Amino acid sequence: MPEAEIHLKVSLPSDNLDVNQIVILVQEAVEQIGPLLMNWYLEASQDRVLDDVLGGKWGHANQAEARWACPECHSQKGFKRRGSRSRVLRKSSLGRVSFKLRQVTCSHCGKTFSPFLSWFGMRRYQVSTTEFQAKAVRVACQTSYARCASHLSELAHVQVSATAVHAWAQAKGEQVVLDVEQADGQPVLLDSTKVRATDKKTGCSLNLGLSVRGRCWRNGRPQLKVYPVCFGVNEPWAETARPLARVKPARILFDRHDAFVDWLNDTFPDVPKQRCRWHLVTQLYRALWRDGLRKAQADVWMGKLGKIMYHPDCPVQHSRRDLRALIAALCQQNLTHGAYYLAAAEPYAFTYREHPDGMFFDERTAEPHAISSTSPIERQIREINRRTDIGARWSVPGVRNLVRLDLTRRFDPGQWNTLWGLPQKAPSDFVTGKLMIMRVGMQPTANVKTT
Repeated sequence: MPEAEIHLKVSLPSDNLDVNQIVILVQEAVEQIGPLLMNWYLEASQDRVLDDVLGGKWGHANQAEARWACPECHSQKGFKRRGSRSRVLRKSSLGRVSFKLRQVTCSHCGKTFSPFLSWFGMRRYQVSTTEFQAKAVRVACQTSYARCASHLSELAHVQVSATAVHAWAQAKGEQVVLDVEQADGQPVLLDSTKVRATDKKTGCSLNLGLSVRGRCWRNGRPQLKVYPVCFGVNEPWAETARPLARVKPARILFDRHDAFVDWLNDTFPDVPKQRCRWHLVTQLYRALWRDGLRKAQADVWMGKLGKIMYHPDCPVQHSRRDLRALIAALCQQNLTHGAYYLAAAEPYAFTYREHPDGMFFDERTAEPHAISSTSPIERQIREINRRTDIGARWSVPGVRNLVRLDLTRRFDPGQWNTLWGLPQKAPSDFVTGKLMIMRVGMQPTANVKTT
C-alpha cells in the first residue's frame, strides 16, 4: 500500500490567542490538509494500479490482464499510459478536491480513456461525492432546503444550492422500499395527518403505519423499537395499507371510526383491533359538538367516558357494561352523534385487556404493559408535521419522497447506507498513523545576570 509522510510546519503567533482563535486557526489548517491528502491518495492509488498492470514507466515487462476493459473493443490487454486530465470534485466533506485522472490508450483500437472513474465509484461529470450528498440530505430531512444550503455553507464551507439538495433528496426518496415483512406477527399502529399539498385548501392526507419490533431500556428509560411498514400521501388508506394484506400483524391500533374500520375487518378478520384510548375520549367532543353541546357540557360526558376507560381495577366485563350504559344515556338525551360514535368504537375499546398476548414486559417489575394507544406513532407524526409545516405548498411527490427518506434515515440505517452506497466504516488497513508534533527551535532564553 502506498505510503506518504506529511510534514506540517506551524508558526506560533507572537500574540496570545484564546481557545476560540486557536480553533479557527486549526480548522483552516485542516481544510488545507484534507484536500491535499485526498489528492495524494487518488493519484497514488492510480499509479499503483498502472504499475501492477503495465509495469513501471518506460519499462518493457509483459503486461498482466487489466482489471478493466476497453469501452470500445472490450480488450483487457495491450494498454499504454496516456498522461492525465484534470478532475475536480467541487462538493465534498473535505471541500474542493482537485486531482489528476490517469488515462490509457488501447493498442488494439486506439481508444483513449480513463479506467478509474468506475474504480472510484464516480460518474462522468460528477462534481459532488455521494457521502456529501447524504450529509446534505440528512440536514434537509430536518430543516428546509434553503436553510440546509445555508448551514452547509456556514459550517462546512461548501457552496451548494437548495435546488441541488432537493434533487438529491427526491432521487433517493423514489428508491426507498418499505419492508412490510417487519409487520408480520408484530403490533401495527396506523395514523394519519394533513400536509399542505395539492390544490385543496386543507391539504391532503399523509398515512403512516409503524410496526413495534420490541422494547428496550436506554439511559434508564423504556424505548420502543419501531419500523415503518406502509406510507402514502394523497391516497385512501385501503391503497396505503394494501401491502399489509400479505402479512398477519399481531394486533392493529388505530384512532379512526369511518370506512377505514370496514376495510380492516374485511382484510384482517381474525386480527385483534384496538382503538386508541386517548383519542377515544378526546374525539368524543367532536361528536357532541355536532349534537349542539358546548365545551363545558361536553366535558361532563368526556369525564364519564374517561372514568370507564382508565379505571385500573374494574373487570373488563364491568367496563364494557358501563360503556354501553353511557351509550344508552346519550341516546336518552338525544345526543345521537355521540351515541353513534361510541357505539362504533365499543367493539375495539377493550381489546388490549381482552387479548393481552403480545405485551411488552417491564424488565424491572416484570409487569406486563399492553399497547393501548397510538402515542408511539403520534411522536413520529409530530416530527413529520414539524418538517412539512413550512408555510408553503408541497407537491405530492415532493413531500412523499422526502418524508419516506427521512423515515428510512431514522429507522432503517442499513437501507440508508445502501441508498447512498456508503461504507459501514473505513478499511482497517488504511493509515491513521500517529500524529507527532516535533518542537523545533523552541529554546528557552538563558538567564543573564546583570549588575
